[in-house]
Amino acid sequence: MIDISQWRASIGLWNYSQAASSRPANGCYSHSFKAAVDSKSGSTTSGEKTSKLPAALSLIALLLILFHSLSLLRHILMIPPTGNCYQVQCTTGVTVTDTNYLQSVVLPGGSSSNLIYNDLYLIVCLHILLLLSGDVELNPGPITGNTPNDILRTHSSELTKEISNNLYKITTELQAKGLIPQQAFDDVLVMGVMTDYTKAMKLMSVLCRQLESSLNPEQYLIDLCHVLINQQHCYSTLTDIAPTILHQLSQSMPDVTSISSIPDDVQGYADNMRQHYKHQPIVAIDWPPRIGKDFFGRLALVEKQDSSTQAESEAESAWHMLRGQVDKTVKLTENKEISVEDVLQPTDSSPSLRIAIDGPPGIGKTTLCRKLLNMWSNGTIVHQQYDLVLYCPLRNGKIATATTLADLFVRQLNRYKNVPKWFEERDGEGLLIIFDGWDELSKQLRQSSLAASIICKEKLDKCSVIVTSRSYASSSLLEIMSSRHVQVIGFSKEEISTVIIQTLQKDPKLAQELIDKKRKDDKNCKLFTTTQSSKDSQLAVKLINDLEARSDVQSLCYVPLICSMVILVYCKEGGHLPTTLTQLYENFILQTIRRHVKRHGSNPRTLGSLSSLPSQLSKPLQEMSQLAYINLANKTMTFSSHQLSEAVKEDYLGLMTTFTEYDEEKYQFLHLSIQEFLAAWWIAKHEKKTEEVFKDHFDDDHFRMCLRFVAGLTQLKHESYQQYFNKQQLDLQCKKKPLFGFETCHLSYFYHNPEIANGHVSSDDFDNLPILLLQILYESQNKTLCQVLAQSINNLSLCLNWDRVSLSLFDWLCLSYCINNSNTTWNHLHLHSVFNSQSLSVFTAGLTNNSLQNQCKKLEVELNGPTDELIHKLLKSSLLYNIQECYCRLLLGQYVPCVVLIQFLSLPQLKVLHLRMDSPIVPTTGNACCTVKCTELEKCIEMNSTLQKMEIKYIGENEITSTIISVIRGLTRNKTITSLTIDVRLISCTPPPLPDGVIEQLLKDNNTLQALSLDIPDKCLPSSLNVVEVNTPLTALEIGWSSKLMTSSLLPHIKGLHCLILPEPYPPHLLFLSHPSLNTFTVPLDTAESATELFTILQTNTTLKALRVEIERVYTSSMGTSLQDMLSQNHTLKYLEIKYSILSSFLSFLTTGLRHNTTLQQLSVSIPLNKEIRTFINVISQKNNLTELKINFNPDQSYSNCSEEEKKQIMTPLFFEQVLPAVTNMLKSHTNIRLLRIECEYINNESSQPTWKELAQHLYDAIFIHPSLEYIHLKASRLLEDTLKNQRKTLIDRHRKEQPQKPLPIVY
Repeated sequence: MIDISQWRASIGLWNYSQAASSRPANGCYSHSFKAAVDSKSGSTTSGEKTSKLPAALSLIALLLILFHSLSLLRHILMIPPTGNCYQVQCTTGVTVTDTNYLQSVVLPGGSSSNLIYNDLYLIVCLHILLLLSGDVELNPGPITGNTPNDILRTHSSELTKEISNNLYKITTELQAKGLIPQQAFDDVLVMGVMTDYTKAMKLMSVLCRQLESSLNPEQYLIDLCHVLINQQHCYSTLTDIAPTILHQLSQSMPDVTSISSIPDDVQGYADNMRQHYKHQPIVAIDWPPRIGKDFFGRLALVEKQDSSTQAESEAESAWHMLRGQVDKTVKLTENKEISVEDVLQPTDSSPSLRIAIDGPPGIGKTTLCRKLLNMWSNGTIVHQQYDLVLYCPLRNGKIATATTLADLFVRQLNRYKNVPKWFEERDGEGLLIIFDGWDELSKQLRQSSLAASIICKEKLDKCSVIVTSRSYASSSLLEIMSSRHVQVIGFSKEEISTVIIQTLQKDPKLAQELIDKKRKDDKNCKLFTTTQSSKDSQLAVKLINDLEARSDVQSLCYVPLICSMVILVYCKEGGHLPTTLTQLYENFILQTIRRHVKRHGSNPRTLGSLSSLPSQLSKPLQEMSQLAYINLANKTMTFSSHQLSEAVKEDYLGLMTTFTEYDEEKYQFLHLSIQEFLAAWWIAKHEKKTEEVFKDHFDDDHFRMCLRFVAGLTQLKHESYQQYFNKQQLDLQCKKKPLFGFETCHLSYFYHNPEIANGHVSSDDFDNLPILLLQILYESQNKTLCQVLAQSINNLSLCLNWDRVSLSLFDWLCLSYCINNSNTTWNHLHLHSVFNSQSLSVFTAGLTNNSLQNQCKKLEVELNGPTDELIHKLLKSSLLYNIQECYCRLLLGQYVPCVVLIQFLSLPQLKVLHLRMDSPIVPTTGNACCTVKCTELEKCIEMNSTLQKMEIKYIGENEITSTIISVIRGLTRNKTITSLTIDVRLISCTPPPLPDGVIEQLLKDNNTLQALSLDIPDKCLPSSLNVVEVNTPLTALEIGWSSKLMTSSLLPHIKGLHCLILPEPYPPHLLFLSHPSLNTFTVPLDTAESATELFTILQTNTTLKALRVEIERVYTSSMGTSLQDMLSQNHTLKYLEIKYSILSSFLSFLTTGLRHNTTLQQLSVSIPLNKEIRTFINVISQKNNLTELKINFNPDQSYSNCSEEEKKQIMTPLFFEQVLPAVTNMLKSHTNIRLLRIECEYINNESSQPTWKELAQHLYDAIFIHPSLEYIHLKASRLLEDTLKNQRKTLIDRHRKEQPQKPLPIVY
């Protein structure tokens, strides 16, 4: 009796507490509590509930009276409680305190009256709880161990195991039903982190937590069961577990067809196909050996394009594919790189997909198809769920000519005859068909086959379709299907490294460590290295680094087949890449034939080379080589069976594959590059007129790779090949912006060649650098032709500026080979930017010729990321032994500045050194040896007897003071250096200052220095400069803008300068007293008085030729009058530059002065843009003495309160309608002008008028027919740039026709 009461009490307590806990603070019941109340009522109507309530309340009242009566009796009889009692609180909640009730009943020691009282007390409480619990039969409350949580926990182990077998499909459905959070879904999709079983365990943990937190756990578990039942067509075990759970929840099985159901025979066929796909290899071919793991390279999603750009993009993409520039493909406009998981991502417009996948032969289209089949068989296609996937290779005649869906079911259909009909009745819903090889269908079948009908949705419009095609045939496919277009673009550069590592290093842990290290080294721009002792790891690292230097080989490795080939040959050659690409392919083809022979029972070791094959092998090879050449000439990659003899059809040496196209058996080589090599083999070995064939195809880009192979096979020994390299006056010299007059005057004091300071320009007269010739030279390994090519280069001057050519690592290797074997003294080598340490390493490694016949007089180079070691290798090469001029910029890198200076100064014949060091990282060991090396540097400069001009520029965060001290002290005692420039820019750095007396000692003791330029920050200078005696024969002094303290310290003690460049204002009369022969002068003018004083002095001065003044808002009428008089009366000033914009009121003084001037050759000025400028330009048009002009148009001062956009709106029409016509008329009337620069910053590039374009065209017409114009820079409007771009070819052709003797003007 007591046990039953306890059980019933617990029921009431549980029911009541559940209801109370579900009631929110506002007194309204939650959805789950309302559901619980409704369920307790069973079938009772609301009226019945109401009628039972008074009776229940009456019974409760009666029991409470009984309880109080007993309590009163207890107090009267003074029966104390034993402490074993129940405390009941019947309010909004129920609280029960049990002090060991069973002990009070069964243990001795308690009085009978106490027992009776406790029993009566308990009976009353239990009856109250029973009444509160409701109808016990209808609502029995929790059954011990049978709550939703307990039920799920009971089956968790079994569920985990089964869910892991279909993890991704189940996870997707759970997330779609809202049963798991997005984070749990994302965690499952992370590949390669943990096993599917571990993911299933974590997913089960998430389900348990979701169930515990649910307001309606029972319904949550029911929804979960429905998802599990939905897997019945995949794994029947799940459908056994789900009904069990529903039965424990007293729920009936749902109508399965309402969830998802497929017939048993459909399920059986799908299971059969799953097993078939699961066990077939993802990579279909076994030669070359399979590489990596499931690798087929990258995918690019080609977004929709309009017809005007599609053809251009396809052509560009096809060219990148053909020549291996895979990393450029996804950078094409509109392309987006995607993962294999995203191929089947659904679209908003339709659940049934149509996807076109194309790419060149060997790129991995079929491999991608097999990967998708494998993913479906393993349940890892996350975006879409398919009941069945059919793989239909269109080279299969039955599939190509199929007329019914049943014809596509080529595997074991007899047991499952109703399967096709079931899908047809559903219009293909739940079916994915992969048609592999659209290009292999005939034109007729592409229009009228079942496959075409399905693809264009005439049939089975609810199924999804993937179609693969070679690139050349994909256009016909895209015409008939509204599709997603995916290109298979092969391995990226990073993936090539990953594949090599995973192929050579079988240990997954070691392989992953290497992959991570490679990424880290790439990020830090370092050479790939490893500390692993494994020989396989070291071999992988060596191959990856070797391929960096051989980008010609690396660029082909984007194709999985070629990548495998390279790895094979590399291992066969003992960890060495053959010297040339020809040797690599010859080796691979020999290995392929050996493998073929071995499979036919012969000894492969008897085959020594391709040239010595026995007749039964050489004959088929010869026939295939001829076919390769014929088809390459016809630009076709496939050929028919009738082109082959029976012997070749049966035995094509493993170099070809067969397929069916247009109902005909066709052949193709394993890869285009193999066809190109065999074509070259035919030309070199069997064609009687090899040299003539080479000549016929020399300008054919399609034969570019083939001709390289011909060069490798013939070594170009025949004398007729010299004609391609003996090009007279091949112009590859530097083309730089011409210097304006003032710059020429200024820089001539500090530079041996002032033009070296100016930047390069592009020119339409430039000959293209013959990269193909360099590559052919390297492939031939013909040293004689290196000399022939070098001697044909005009002035033995070679410029590789970045705007002319961009060199790959392989190109650097080819260039190095040519220079190394040229046996020539180069007058000038401009290597411009060697973009990384690998390029520098490759270039210097090729300079092995120790002959002093191979020399360079002048070198310009920019080294990115150099090290002490690489700089040392470059400077120690024999090529630079007799170098006289070196202009070098070191960008970033890791080196010690003073050590690098010592290396440059060690060049025995060096006369001019310009060294710029930008943001170097000084090694930690550098500081330790700095003192010793600085002393060595000082001595090195002191003893140098050849150096004449030295410029050192430094920008960085490291301390440079000690190096500067050594330079100055060494120069103090040097006897040959005549020009020194020191320019220091410190970033977030406060170094120690120069010690007292260093600069003073230089000026006192040095007796050779003629030009000195110092731009050392004031914070690096000593607290005071005490210059007393100057014996240095200075004629040129330049003080930089950051060394302003030097102006007042040096100028009073230096006399007789010819060139003076100042950063600070200085009284003009004092300057001309101390320097009466001043020729070139730059000075800021901060007051109108000082400007007036200077212009007045210059009215009678007869020595100054070049003047640059900086005037900022100090204009007065008296100053204007003095400038006007200076221009009218001075007859020696040739070059005038006025920095900062002058005022409108001042422009008339300048214009009047220019009208009377007869000697000024260069004018540079910033003027306000208003209607008065036409008068100014008209005056210039009449000044034939003025040949160089720089004008910068600025907003008029009346626009000062306008916003930037408002200024543009005002100035844009003024520029086009006032400036352009005026400049055009000036060019037509002024026939002597040579250099012209027009700038206008405030132009609205979005504005355009038809007349403006016409005015721009008139301007360019005047430019290209001008008789003397050499250079013009128009820095203003995008409309001008676009007009030039569109008209350039026409303008150039006209110029060359009308002025064949005059060089083209350089137009920027």
